Amino acid sequence: MAMIRQALRTLRLIVGWICIIGGLIVSISPIPFGFVIVIAGIILVGPRDRGLRIVRAWWNRAIRSLASSSVPLVSALAKRIITFQSSIEMRIHQWTATRTTPRIAPQRAVAEE
Repeated sequence: MAMIRQALRTLRLIVGWICIIGGLIVSISPIPFGFVIVIAGIILVGPRDRGLRIVRAWWNRAIRSLASSSVPLVSALAKRIITFQSSIEMRIHQWTATRTTPRIAPQRAVAEE
């Protein structure tokens, strides 16, 4: 059973990264389908994946360095991306905070005999 679970996890990671890379390639086209594929890949890989966290940290460093660029257009665009990313992260945090349910069922009151 453990081998099957590990095989499914590996398959899910492979398919997720294929979706992320393929979605990024397809997102260049005028059809917005690429972003849907990227989101599906991120969901498949999961937020706890080390590779995904490394890519996210690299992305944040790159955008922050572009925000301090001497080229006004690049700097303004990077600042807008940072603002958009912050607002999306805040909305996701608010949404997950309202959706969390306790994992342990509350204890029922036992009727005294």
